[in-house]
Amino acid sequence: MTPDIQRLIIFLSVLIAIQGGIDYYLFRTIKKYEPIYGTWVPKLLSLYKPMAIIMLLVLVLTTIERLLTGSNALSGRGPQIAIAIWYLPKYPIALILSLYTAIRAITTFIQSRIHSSNVNVTTVDEKRRKVIHSIGVGLASVPFIGTAQGVLHTIYDIEIRTLELIIPRLSTVFDGYKVIQISDIHIGSLFGAKFIEEVIQSINQLSPDIIAITGDFVNFDPLEFEPYVALFSQLQAKHGVYGSLGNHDHYMTNDKHIKLQSLIRKSKIDLLVNEARTITVNGADLIIAGTDNTGFNQRFGDLDKTFINVPKDAPAILMAHDPTYWDMQIADSQVADLTLSGHTHGGQIGIELLGSSYSPAQFVYQHWAGLYEAKGNYLYVNRGIGTVGPPIRIGMRPEITVITLRAPVA
Repeated sequence: MTPDIQRLIIFLSVLIAIQGGIDYYLFRTIKKYEPIYGTWVPKLLSLYKPMAIIMLLVLVLTTIERLLTGSNALSGRGPQIAIAIWYLPKYPIALILSLYTAIRAITTFIQSRIHSSNVNVTTVDEKRRKVIHSIGVGLASVPFIGTAQGVLHTIYDIEIRTLELIIPRLSTVFDGYKVIQISDIHIGSLFGAKFIEEVIQSINQLSPDIIAITGDFVNFDPLEFEPYVALFSQLQAKHGVYGSLGNHDHYMTNDKHIKLQSLIRKSKIDLLVNEARTITVNGADLIIAGTDNTGFNQRFGDLDKTFINVPKDAPAILMAHDPTYWDMQIADSQVADLTLSGHTHGGQIGIELLGSSYSPAQFVYQHWAGLYEAKGNYLYVNRGIGTVGPPIRIGMRPEITVITLRAPVA
C-alpha cells in the first residue's frame, strides 16, 4: 500500500468518524423527544437514518473524486450543495446540545444532592417542556438557513474592497497608482465559467495599473485551469497581470506542477516564482515581486533570490501567498513596502460586527484578513475568490481588493 493510499484511508476514516458521529449523536438526541412530540418524531427518525447513510456515502465519494481529480466536475454542484446544507449546520447544533447536556447533567446532580436532603425538587411540566423544545427547534433551523444562504448566494456575491496606502518610498509619479488583487481562485471548486467571467469583467472595469493574483489557482491538478486559459487572458492592466504560486499549486507531481506554470503563463499572467519585475514610469521605479509559497508545511520561498537584483531603496510590492511567511521572515527583512497574501479565505465563515470581523481563521492565523502594519510596512490578506472544502461562504464574501498607492507628498 502506497503512502498516498494510506493517507487517503486515514483521512476518509476520520471524516466518516466525525460526520457519522455527529449524525448518530443528533439521532439519539431527537429520539429522546418522542414522548414530548408524539408520532411525528418516529416518522422523522425513520427518514433521518437512511438519509444520514446516503449523505455519508455521497460525502465519501465526492471527496475521493476531488482528491483524485482536483474538482467535482463529474458529480456536479448539486451533491456539494446537499453536503454543505446537511452537515455544516450540525456543528453548532451539536456543540450547543453538548453544552446543554453537560449543564443539565450538572444541574441534575446538584438537584439530586438537594433532594437527598429532603428538599422537594420542582419538575417542569410536559407543556412547558414542549414550548422550550419548540423554541430550541426554531433556533436550530437558523444554521440551516444561514448555510443555504452561504451556498446559494454569498459564495458568488463579490465584494470590492478599497483602501489607500501611503508608501514612504513611493515617487510622486506613482501617486494614485491602482493595484488590484485577487487570490485563491481554486478553479476546480467552481462550476462553470459565469462567476469567473463576472470577476474578470469587474476587474477590467476598474481600470487597474497592475493586477496581482496571489496563488492557489487550482486545487490539485493543472487540468482544472486549462479550460479557463483564454478567459484569464482577457484580464487587462496598464502595466501587466502578475501572479505567484500557492500551496495548492504544489499539491501535484512535478510534471503537473510544470504544466500548471505553463498554463498560467499561457493565459498572459506573468508568473513570478522567486523573482521580480521593475515597472518604470517617467524615470521612477516600482518593483512587483513574487515568492513561491512558504507556510506551515511548505518552504519554497526565497527572498534573497527574489530581490537579488532589486535596489534597496526601490519601493516594492511583494506577492506571497501564505501570510505566515510575513510573520516568519518578510516583515523583518524590510524588502517589501506592501505584501499581498491570501490563503486563509477569511475562514469562509465569519461575521462582521461594528466594523470588526470575526472568524475561526483568527485562531489559526495571526494575520487572517484585511490590512496589517508592522515596522512601517504593510500586509494585506485577501479573503479569496474561490473556496476549498465545502463550497460555502457565510459572512465572508469573495473579494476583489483595490489598493490605491499614495506618495508621502502628492
